[in-house]
Amino acid sequence: MVTNKTALSYWFPKIEAAGVPVPRTKLLKMPVAAQEDVWALFDGKDGPDGGKAMKQFIAGVAAAAAEFGFPFFLRTDMTSGKHDWEHTCFVSSAASVLQCILNIVEFSECADMMGLPWDAWAVREFLPMMPLGVCPRYGNMPVCREFRFFVDGGKVTCVHPYWPRHALEQGGADMSDAEYGRLCECTVPEGIELCAMAEKAGRAVDGAWSVDILETRRGWFVTDMAEARKSFHWEGCQNGGKP
Repeated sequence: MVTNKTALSYWFPKIEAAGVPVPRTKLLKMPVAAQEDVWALFDGKDGPDGGKAMKQFIAGVAAAAAEFGFPFFLRTDMTSGKHDWEHTCFVSSAASVLQCILNIVEFSECADMMGLPWDAWAVREFLPMMPLGVCPRYGNMPVCREFRFFVDGGKVTCVHPYWPRHALEQGGADMSDAEYGRLCECTVPEGIELCAMAEKAGRAVDGAWSVDILETRRGWFVTDMAEARKSFHWEGCQNGGKP
């Protein structure tokens, strides 16, 4: 079986072991019986076991989150559905866990022609963000300084601000030119620090990767990675955005 390297369960343990700053994370597997309960809930029914498996899974999520407290960040191995922030990945209370799971599952099923797998989940601490704006059309998703690095063989190839302006405008963010400029600004000392962090993450997994690094009140953290391929976007990135 071919391993999907973009799955969080593949790259996260590797970069954590390498000492890369990452949010505390608990990995959980959703049993098949709980997945059947999810499908039943979509049909407005109880699962084959009366929803027992799903209740047990939710209890497991709550137990994993107990170390972090509320709110916490929830995602699958492949996605968080963050463009519907308050209804998917941002879990504000125990009462919202089930609905957030269902919404992420729905997003996963619609995200690709074949859907994205949702049998593996990650419960993550909610990092103390430093928002410069908010996207009300994306479920009040906070907009923070974040950069996407591309690394190949443990070396940075290019770097870009994470948020293109048009994406934020689609999300309803009301940011002045100065505010957007601040969002995209990276000082020389920061650039040196972040390049080193991205390369450390890249060496831990080897090959070509995108590395997302987020600013928080506790410093910078690698929050997401994806295997990079020789695509149009990858080639275009190699021609610009040099660090």
